[in-house]
Amino acid sequence: MTAELMRYGRYRFLLYKKWDYARNMRTKEQQEALDAGKALFKAANIEHWASQPDLVERVQKFLIDSFPAYRPSRYGESPKNIIDALCRELRSGDVVIVRAEPAYIAHDGFVPTREFDYDAYERDIAERASSYAARSKAYRDDLKAYNQEIDERIARESRALQKPFRHVETMAEAQARNIAARAASEKISALAASVVSVVSAVAAALPSSGDDDAFDLGDVTEIGGRSTSLGDAAPFKLGDMPSFGESFDIAKTPNYGDPGTWYTNPGSGQMRLYGDTGAPVVDFDFDHDHGQGIPHAHNYGPVSEDGKFNREGGRSFSLLPW
Repeated sequence: MTAELMRYGRYRFLLYKKWDYARNMRTKEQQEALDAGKALFKAANIEHWASQPDLVERVQKFLIDSFPAYRPSRYGESPKNIIDALCRELRSGDVVIVRAEPAYIAHDGFVPTREFDYDAYERDIAERASSYAARSKAYRDDLKAYNQEIDERIARESRALQKPFRHVETMAEAQARNIAARAASEKISALAASVVSVVSAVAAALPSSGDDDAFDLGDVTEIGGRSTSLGDAAPFKLGDMPSFGESFDIAKTPNYGDPGTWYTNPGSGQMRLYGDTGAPVVDFDFDHDHGQGIPHAHNYGPVSEDGKFNREGGRSFSLLPW
């Protein structure tokens, strides 16, 4: 009993009962066909076999005709059960799978003779090779264009990195500078207070205007007259005033500054950020309230044609992250 199992590649694979195929002696070609059938079964996807209705139908007919003991249920068999029944017979060796050439099958009378069209085969191979070559060229061109685009982008970014970056002062840096300015101002105030206290102590030690022991500076005459008790004193003049830094500057925030920098007013603590043109873009105020609380911010619009700043109303904000 013989039945076709499937077609795979240019071959057909047939099902035989063990004693129906080369019972007495097998030729080399027959043994190779039998070994090919064993390899097919070893690599088989049983679930895939069960998903093909025509294959399942041929297998069930082969089992019914070849094995009287096999009787399908009158309620119907599932494709999986039919394929499992075939697998049991194959593992026991009662059924074998044999690879067969189309001409060999025709000679056996199972199917009509079919001539192999070598010209069509060669044309198909040539078309596949041409299509593969075209796709490969398209892929190579696309990869080349992609790599060129990446190289150009790397070159652009490299040129951009060669330009010095302008440091923009951060909020933390501006706040630290503001704290340092306030600390310097407090030190100057403490020094001034100590000077005042010393002067007050010296003034308190001097005799009052009603004191009988008040010292006398002597008689003062008109200019060009005779000498007085201070007439022989050495002349003197005031020297240059020392520089006390920003703490003694006028407490006004400059209207313009270096682009991308912050300025902190040492008096009021106001922080101002300057934009690309050097004009202010935002103010942070800490010493007064517009109804938005302390601190609050003011944004700046574009400078008008007459040079006036467009300063918006206050907006509340917090330097803390919560």
